[in-house]
Amino acid sequence: DGENFYRLSGSETHQSDPKTSRAAGGGAPAVDSRGERKYIGTMLNLAPLAATGIGSVPYQDPQGTVALILEHLPEMPFWPQLVRLGFREEMVAQGAGGLPGLKVDLEARQVILDPEASREIALAQFYEMVWGGELEAFALSSEEAQGFQALMEQTQARTNGPLALKGQVVGPVTFAGMVKDQEGKPILYDKELTQAVSQGLARKAAWQAEQFRRAGREAVVFFDEPILTGFGSAFLPISREEVSTLLTETIEAAKEPGPVTVGIHCCGNTDWALLLETPLDILSFDSYGFFDNFLLYDQALTAFFQRGGMVAWGLVPTGEELAQETEESLWLRFTSQVERLSGLGLGVREVLQHSLLTPACGLGYLSPEEATRGLKLLDELGRRARQWLASQ
Repeated sequence: DGENFYRLSGSETHQSDPKTSRAAGGGAPAVDSRGERKYIGTMLNLAPLAATGIGSVPYQDPQGTVALILEHLPEMPFWPQLVRLGFREEMVAQGAGGLPGLKVDLEARQVILDPEASREIALAQFYEMVWGGELEAFALSSEEAQGFQALMEQTQARTNGPLALKGQVVGPVTFAGMVKDQEGKPILYDKELTQAVSQGLARKAAWQAEQFRRAGREAVVFFDEPILTGFGSAFLPISREEVSTLLTETIEAAKEPGPVTVGIHCCGNTDWALLLETPLDILSFDSYGFFDNFLLYDQALTAFFQRGGMVAWGLVPTGEELAQETEESLWLRFTSQVERLSGLGLGVREVLQHSLLTPACGLGYLSPEEATRGLKLLDELGRRARQWLASQ
């Protein structure tokens, strides 16, 4: 997730300007690349103000971690990325399986282009799998995602339990920006490989969604795009149009095999209109740290809500600020922000009906005790938020 990205890249928050973003005020037409309105109104019936997680956690026991998540986030539990178990559990390594010509170097803790792989053969085999529609090649193994296995086991062992399950995949821009070729250059510069990354990660999301549906649950999958915090800087040499196209194609491909609600999470500040104009269903952001920047994109936000989009509020901070906050202080911050957003003409009830709750980012770099406190705070804030909605 984003905390890990910052440690790997050294990226600093980029302050985007909504007033100079293309179409920041108007929003793109809600159609896909083929001009169809197929994703309008196709969102699944998610419980308003359900709480879920972003990805990483500081725990090491998969079964115990999932039990804790099911206790505090019962409406939409997520599978935890157990990053302290090793590099395999980090988002970029988890994204590599099934993608062409890549090698996970556990010792160096990085994903690189495999110097021994034939590019032509790797790409040909990859697209044969993609066109064949087989998702199993993009599965998460138990060695790389112990939290996923644990969530599925415990969910299937329950006769009732959550209506929806939430998964996550590294986003295509972040993955291609962090994986390097033999010269140390990000494969984001390589359009052919980046296109393959987009299609592969989409199918990794679709595989997770298929597992959730088989378990009788609605499927929610977020693409994590922390690298978009650097959008518009020399650090991220890609145009706005290229980012939009890449994300749109990835979301569309993820939805092709079956019903899934797709979100994008960016834990820093970015060009929010760019994300709001893609066919995503949920925009996940750090409301604790960047609400004021987010609110500047008023017209794009209004258009997003009007087409049924949902916002996942990153209410609970995942840095050192957590120690200074209480349930009451976070509740006052949230209610104030909701009322400010409702001032765009949406109304408090409408905003709450289109909201989910999360931590600001992954919990992986908190201590286990701090992370548990964060989950408890999120649980309590969710209860209060649902009472608020019921009173409207």
